Amino acid sequence: MLTAYVDESLRRRPHDDSVYAMAAVVMDAADREDVRVDLESLRLGKSPRLHWRDESPTRQLAIAERLAGMPIRGIVAVYLHGREVRTERARRRCLERLLIEVDKAGVAAVFIESRTPDQDHLDRGLLTGLRKARVLPKSLTVRWQPSASEPLLWAADAVVGATTWWLDGQTRYYDLLCERVHMICLE
Repeated sequence: MLTAYVDESLRRRPHDDSVYAMAAVVMDAADREDVRVDLESLRLGKSPRLHWRDESPTRQLAIAERLAGMPIRGIVAVYLHGREVRTERARRRCLERLLIEVDKAGVAAVFIESRTPDQDHLDRGLLTGLRKARVLPKSLTVRWQPSASEPLLWAADAVVGATTWWLDGQTRYYDLLCERVHMICLE
């Protein structure tokens, strides 16, 4: 059974379009525990989790190198947008496309990084609409989870972080992962 872990990244760029991106890291359920242990081994000290933007460039490189050797693949939906587009609109565009893509890939269960209860409720509303429109099957399990309680979400954070940094010209991290990542640019 395939599972996917989803996180997002928002980069506001003052002199260009902003970037909203969401990544799903897909893996076989049989590999989850090994990947989880591997990710936990990358955590430093008492830090509750890995978080791409909080890591030093040296640590980001180590994380990207480790991810490149894991039995995972990524799907990233990227939406470049102007200032007039609200963050929640950008998120809905990315989340909709990402859920469609993971369903096509045969994923049975999706775990999305939880935000606030109200924000998670907005995501659930989108999911309900997609199911009612028969865009997504009811059999696709989708749950929200805090990243501190699920290390597999850290992999999605790193993949989406490396992707958005690549879009800003910092290529070395994404270059390590690009053979495992399918990027979709939304219009």
